[in-house]
Amino acid sequence: EYLTLDTDQNGMLSRSELAHYGGGGLTKPFIDNLFQECQTYDGEIDYKTYLDFVLATWYKKTNESLAYFFRLLDVRKHGRLEVFDINYFFRAVVE
Repeated sequence: EYLTLDTDQNGMLSRSELAHYGGGGLTKPFIDNLFQECQTYDGEIDYKTYLDFVLATWYKKTNESLAYFFRLLDVRKHGRLEVFDINYFFRAVVE
């Protein structure tokens, strides 16, 4: 799927390319936070970062996956999810 998403065939995924993952269900705030939290190269993610994301989505019940997503969802880095964090992502789903 990585090669399919990589429409410009540069070996990296941009925000807009990753937005098509899983049929396009990822919201802009989630993608923006993923790109902010994960290592990027000129604003794009490599295969390893993509693979970390995919494995976290496949194995959601593992401690590693929970830690991965918690890091993405804890917007203010307070060590807990607060109303602000939930609203930040939920607003994009409602829109």
